[in-house]
Amino acid sequence: MGITPILKQIDCIISFKNKIEKLDPKTKITNKLLSEIGELYVICELEKKGYHCNRKGGQAGFDIYIQDLDKRIEVKTSLLGNEYSEKIRYCGWVVKRRNQKKENKFDTMVCVALDYTFTKPKFYIFTHAEAFSVDDVKSRRFKNDQKKIHIFENRESYKNAIKSEPDYVTKYERYINEHPSKFLDKWDKIKQNRP
Repeated sequence: MGITPILKQIDCIISFKNKIEKLDPKTKITNKLLSEIGELYVICELEKKGYHCNRKGGQAGFDIYIQDLDKRIEVKTSLLGNEYSEKIRYCGWVVKRRNQKKENKFDTMVCVALDYTFTKPKFYIFTHAEAFSVDDVKSRRFKNDQKKIHIFENRESYKNAIKSEPDYVTKYERYINEHPSKFLDKWDKIKQNRP
């Protein structure tokens, strides 16, 4: 596909988002638009690294197929949220839903964290084993979410989340938040074989 058309698509989405918000600042950007830009950012990064990607559009149970490596990539995208309280901000991604039967849908999960400008993505990369190492959790709002990953905006948000809801931040999530460098921009994990 090439990087230039992807960057043009990203610019179009950001421009559209900005125009809509200018007309009505209360307008919520749809999940489809958010997931679309997340996938485009990931494809752009993969293409820069020399991989040939095919978008699957969710029909295959994963989002991107890397031909060169025979790897299935699941992309999850999140804006900063505040499910815990107004002062605790985080990006969150669902790994598994309670009614989900298949766990073998992807080889690598790329979690894209976006700010409200949609312009500064952060990429947290998890092998299949790492993604499913997260303990089961009960969510107050999202009762169907069985496994999730929350990465907090900063150390203060992380500590406040543990204080306010210690059972909600799982053991492996604590590890992720205490060692973000093991996940942030770790694109080499894509080459790893599944155990």
